[in-house]
Amino acid sequence: MSQPPKKNAFVIHAFKQQPPKDTDMPVRSWKKLHEAITQIFNEDAGALSFEELYRTGYNMVLHKHGDLLYQNVEELFRERSVALCEKAERNPDETFLASLKRLWLHYKRSLLMVRDILMYMDRTYVKMNKKRPVFEMGLAIFCQHCTRTTRVKDRIRTLLLHLIHMERNGDKVDRDLIRSITQMLKDMGDVVFAEDFEQPFKAASQEYYMVESVQLISTSSTPEYLRKVEVRLQEEAERVKACLFIDYGSGEGGIKQVVEDELIGRHMHTLVEKEGSGLVFLLEEERIPDLARMSDLLSRVAGGQDLLESKMAEHVTAQGREVVQSPEHQADPLLYVHKLLALKDKYDGIIASAFRGNKSFTNKLHKSFEAFVNLNPRAPEYISLAMDSHLRGSKAKFSSAAANSSEEQAETQLEKALQMFRFVQEKDLFEKYYKQHLARRLLGDRSQSEDMERKVIQMLKTECGYQFTAKLEGMFKDINTSRDLQLAFRQHVDKTETDAGLLDLSVKVLTTGYWPTQPSAPCQLPPVLDRACALFKRFYLAQHNGRQLTWQSNMGNADLKARYDKSYLINIPSLHMVVLLLFNQATSPLSCKEMEEATSIPLVELKRVLQSLACGHHKLLVKEPKGKDVADADTFSFNEKFTNKMIKFKVASIAAQRETTDEVQASRNKMNEDRNPQIDAAIVRVMKSRRVMDHNNLIAEVTKQLQARFNPNPMVMKKRIEGLIDRDFLQRQRGNIKTYEYLA
Repeated sequence: MSQPPKKNAFVIHAFKQQPPKDTDMPVRSWKKLHEAITQIFNEDAGALSFEELYRTGYNMVLHKHGDLLYQNVEELFRERSVALCEKAERNPDETFLASLKRLWLHYKRSLLMVRDILMYMDRTYVKMNKKRPVFEMGLAIFCQHCTRTTRVKDRIRTLLLHLIHMERNGDKVDRDLIRSITQMLKDMGDVVFAEDFEQPFKAASQEYYMVESVQLISTSSTPEYLRKVEVRLQEEAERVKACLFIDYGSGEGGIKQVVEDELIGRHMHTLVEKEGSGLVFLLEEERIPDLARMSDLLSRVAGGQDLLESKMAEHVTAQGREVVQSPEHQADPLLYVHKLLALKDKYDGIIASAFRGNKSFTNKLHKSFEAFVNLNPRAPEYISLAMDSHLRGSKAKFSSAAANSSEEQAETQLEKALQMFRFVQEKDLFEKYYKQHLARRLLGDRSQSEDMERKVIQMLKTECGYQFTAKLEGMFKDINTSRDLQLAFRQHVDKTETDAGLLDLSVKVLTTGYWPTQPSAPCQLPPVLDRACALFKRFYLAQHNGRQLTWQSNMGNADLKARYDKSYLINIPSLHMVVLLLFNQATSPLSCKEMEEATSIPLVELKRVLQSLACGHHKLLVKEPKGKDVADADTFSFNEKFTNKMIKFKVASIAAQRETTDEVQASRNKMNEDRNPQIDAAIVRVMKSRRVMDHNNLIAEVTKQLQARFNPNPMVMKKRIEGLIDRDFLQRQRGNIKTYEYLA
């Protein structure tokens, strides 16, 4: 088999000599680009082929002529910038900025076109040699040789600030021109913008508003000034946002702070303290919109809100002192509490509406109330009386609700009164008075609502803890137990007693320690009442062996049937009944001394009883001589001329709701004695846990533990520490008498 013939292989041979280099190519290329760029700057680029120009630049870079191209473009930009600068400088001030704007916008457009032509150089040569891109180079050259030359830079700054000054004065200016020039400076870089415009702008703004604020503050009231400032700030913020390319809300040192410091911070003390229109005036007049504006503006400057808070607290404290120290208010506990609650409501409303419920203002208000409420040592008593008035359902001077007010209204008023309780430091003293008033309500069946009573106790428990209300809850337990006991006693009487003359006796058995009972002075009860009491005592002790009953005759009341012009059914306190029954056998007027001997009622208490019976609203007795006060030698007789429209009525004790000065002092002495064991217990608790402690820290820690009930006196605590040392609970550390050690 024959093979096919082989074909000859095709071989390519290299040129035997290199083609000659085109040495004129860089010159021709640059000449072509130079002419094109010049046409672009002269706004005569319509006939240019950008594709061909791009290839020209591409070839120069490709053939290692990037240095030449870059340097030539840089020189061309420099020449153009110098020419534009000279052209701009020839314009007068009236047209300088407008001319510069036109030149700049044309130059910027031309740079963008040149950048597109030389894009390959930007991508390769510029990156490799870490040069600035064409567009940025053009901006930098224009900045150096035009906008930042001394004459141009100064004119730009002066004319820009002049336009802004004119607009602030109400003149209409070309905002678009301002925006374009500031944009030009911004394009030059943040450093150029800050040095050539932003910093001079802040300085000019500071000077402008300093002068304006001084003029305004001298001719305007505080509300007028603040309204003008509010408008100024809105205008400035809008201007900056619209055409100045500055962050208006920038932090410290920004234009916002500069303007606010000049308009507000410089004059904030004058604004707040201005006579007849400052903060005190606005608070007294309750000018909510003006107060809200003041709070909003002053909170923008350093120390502004603190100034407002302190001045408000000073004013509230001054008003509170007037209430607390007023003799008129001190004479009327209900009016006293009413004024304090009205003051609290007023400023709570102002803080909620004008100060947007700011917690700092609320805390300042509470500290102010705590300061002046405790100036009156009888504040706990007065607050308890105010709450007692509502819980009894009677008309209170500090409430718009009448005696028949709904439970919801009464609860609202009680919650307000409880707000005053929170400011009281001697809460144990309040507990004492509240217990006394609660006892009167429970024993006299005067409480408006048992549910309301329990709600108040629950509020007190939430505020002060279980221990604070334990005895109060025990009082309610005694009342409920007494109801069951009374039912059992009546059933016992029905079964065992046949005497039709036996009194209908209702007894409430009180647990010693729960109730604010005092040692009862012996009172000579009428025989019929004495017999009924003895019967109940036998019944009770038969059921509860080992217990002891002590009759509190001063805490009871009785329904007494009396005949004057007609028969009346009179509800009177027990001691009043004992005195009235003396006149069943009396044939002549009785003196105060004679009644004291016959009843064994203490003279002070007897005088109150007689004052109620002879000088009160219902004059059941006639006093000789006439007068409101009762003397030892005064005589009393049955008032046969007494008459009343009501068949059934009540005679209340004329004893004052408030304690007398002597009683207050006695109560305080007793309270101080009761506090001593609590102080001892707190000291021992602290020392047992710490083992060793110096005097100052011990005093601070004990005060912290006890302040929920009262503020202990440091001198008293020092005495109690000495007592505990004497009783070997503590000892002084050897070598350091100010440090104590706990003895196990």
